[in-house]
Formats: sequence, C-alpha cells, structure tokens
Amino acid sequence: MRQYVSPREKTQRAFRAYLDLLDAADWVKGELRGPLESWELGMGEFRLLELLYREGALFISDIARKRGLRRQATDVALARLARRGWIGRQVVTLPPVELRRAHLAKSKAGERRGRQVTAVGLTKAGKKFIGNVIPSHSKVVKALMRALDGREQETMSRLCRKLKEGDVVKFVSELTHEGAG
Repeated sequence: MRQYVSPREKTQRAFRAYLDLLDAADWVKGELRGPLESWELGMGEFRLLELLYREGALFISDIARKRGLRRQATDVALARLARRGWIGRQVVTLPPVELRRAHLAKSKAGERRGRQVTAVGLTKAGKKFIGNVIPSHSKVVKALMRALDGREQETMSRLCRKLKEGDVVKFVSELTHEGAG
C-alpha cells in the first residue's frame, strides 16, 4: 500500500533534488576547472570546441540553440576561440526559400535571394588542439565519475536527459492544480 505524500512534501522533495543536482554540478565543474585552465580554456569554450569537434561545422544559431546560449554570448565565446586560431567563420548564403509573404528579401535587381548565415568550424589548429585536450580531459572525468558504477552512470545520463525533456505544459498544470488545492 502506497503512503500518501502531500503536495508540500512533493515540493520539498523536488527542491532537495534540485539543490543536490546544482551542488553536484558545481562540484564537478569546480574539479574540472583546474585541468581546463592549464590549457587556458574555460568550461564554456571547451564545450563549444567539443561540440564543433563532435558535430563538425555549424551555423551560429544552431550552436546557440544546442548550448542553450543567447546569440550574443555565443558570439563572444566564438570570438575568443577565433582569436586563438581554433575556429574559422564563413558567411554562407542559403538557397532562396519561397515564402508566402510578400516581403521577400530582394536584391536591387529584384531577384529573390537566400538569407546569409555564418557557419563556424574548427581550423586545423583547433582540431589538433581539442583532439589533444579531449583524451586528457576524459581521463579526469572518468576519475571523478568512478564514484558511480557503470549502471549508475547510465542511469544518471538517462535521468538528466529526461529532466531536460520535461513536459512544461504538465508542469504548469501541476502548479495550477497544486495552488488550487
């Protein structure tokens, strides 16, 4: 028989889990900050380099979306990496898209043209650099993660993905109903 858990207890349990998650993430980031700083690299810069290493060249808007960053913050971080010679940018004109609206982008000649976007990719030096950093960094991560066995690591990954994919509509509904009751 299940024991009744009040809405207040559910809220307290959720808040404890939230604080534990934040504390664990802060601790791991703190432990990994030192090794990254030895390469004069911040966590955000590392994450951008790793993303480009894993996925190849991407549009800036896609990088911002995948990293959950604002476009301006993405531009600043990419500029730092470009100054170090690790990334390159290229403006690309996308093929024209037939829009239903009357305000298509037109050149002076009146022809329809595609939108210009910036693609970002690793330079040869960037590939070499991050290709050397990832194996070393991975060993430090592995050492930290030894506190969990393989199954626990898989479960933690699955739970983190599930948390990120949470149903916002259901959440708002729960808040509304909990507040009413």
